Amino acid sequence: MLNSISLGFLVLALLTCGSALFMLVTRNLLHAALAMFLCMLGLAGLYVLAYADVMAVSHLLIYVGGVLILILFGIMMTQTPVKEGESVNHLWAEQSGRFWPLSMGLSIFMGLFWVLGHGNWSNEIAQTDSKIVQTGVAFLTEYSFPFELTGVFLLIALVGATFIAKNHG
Repeated sequence: MLNSISLGFLVLALLTCGSALFMLVTRNLLHAALAMFLCMLGLAGLYVLAYADVMAVSHLLIYVGGVLILILFGIMMTQTPVKEGESVNHLWAEQSGRFWPLSMGLSIFMGLFWVLGHGNWSNEIAQTDSKIVQTGVAFLTEYSFPFELTGVFLLIALVGATFIAKNHG
């Protein structure tokens, strides 16, 4: 008789392996990216079942959130040549002005500035044995600069990949 943890493991293992196999055999890039999403989601679920909560959360943030979005941007930004006889689908977006984007950005900035200025921020660090709390405190204190620097480097890589794909594709 299967208990709930064994059943959950079997479902997550089938999801992970099935989506990985589908990712290998499909020829559609978008379907492969969606299969990769399911595979990474199944792996995060397996981490949860193994009581590796920090690994599950970081796996979701890094791989599912970051790498998959980068792959989807790469798919969307690359241009494929149109074969003869096929119709071209053009989507044009006209810029009507800069007032609304600037006013929205300024209002969000001012709202965040007000919240950060009027918040009750305590200098006490939570003392607990939770791995997530220890990892969060380490990211915000000891490793905050390397964490932000890595984010800037990833942004530069994304902008560079988009530039290369648009201009040299």
